[in-house]
Formats: sequence, structure tokens, C-alpha cells
Amino acid sequence: MSKRKLTVYAGSGKDYSYVSQIILQGKWLESLGFSIGDKVIVDCQPDRIVIEKENPLLEEKN
Repeated sequence: MSKRKLTVYAGSGKDYSYVSQIILQGKWLESLGFSIGDKVIVDCQPDRIVIEKENPLLEEKN
């Protein structure tokens, strides 16, 4: 598994307040199997975010 270092930026929220923002973009996403239009599942844990591509065939079985 490869790791990438990214920066948490300040994005614009409601009423011009700042919210944390992480931007994931690049050809490396496609090389990992993520294509434009894919749906993803985000698993949020303390100090950890896991992003998985949603598999519609598996979701139908559950």
C-alpha cells in the first residue's frame, strides 16, 4: 500500500466560517481503481479516514 502526504486546508463553510478540507485529486486515484462517477464509502475513526469504492453488487446482497 502506498501512502501520500496531504495538507488539511481551510475551506469555506456557512456564513463564511472556515471548515477543514482535504482535496484528493490526481491520476493516481484512477490507477488505484477510482474513476469519475464512482461512489465511495468513508469510514471515519479517530485520527483515521478510510475511503473505499462502493461495490453496488455487494450492497444489493446486504
